Amino acid sequence: MRMRMGAASAALATLLAAGVAAPAQAADSDTSQSRSVAAEQAGRSSGIGAFRTMGDNVHFSHTVRGHINAHGWWKNLSGPARGVKAKVTVWLQVKRGGEWKTLTKAAKNVYQGGGSGKRTAAAYKCTYNVGQHDFRSVIDVDLIGYPDDSSKKITATQRLGCGL
Repeated sequence: MRMRMGAASAALATLLAAGVAAPAQAADSDTSQSRSVAAEQAGRSSGIGAFRTMGDNVHFSHTVRGHINAHGWWKNLSGPARGVKAKVTVWLQVKRGGEWKTLTKAAKNVYQGGGSGKRTAAAYKCTYNVGQHDFRSVIDVDLIGYPDDSSKKITATQRLGCGL
């Protein structure tokens, strides 16, 4: 689990500099990613709390035949973030020539929680269902109105028979 820190208050910055609170690094890309965001916006020094970036592995759609999907969402862990929306961006990628290429990107402002109304979905239409390719998704959650860093969740690679 990786804690993400936004613009920290002076007290928190002092603790971090002293090594009292060090973020833990995730063991692999499958692990949900937790982030803590502190706000110094509009004269406020209190933080929004901590949240977890979540997403599912790229998979065939259960509702649209011949499409692959990836979803991203977030969950509040602590603090007042329940009433806050976040911009959740999902990049659906394929590995071609040893490099990851983005096939499609989707973004949506959603409340925490997941589920059909509280997540972002990126979809790609397969040209045919032969030819195995490696797919993954990259998910970024940015709480609206609060500073953020550039950390993103990368889901596990899935080999699917989806033609490009």
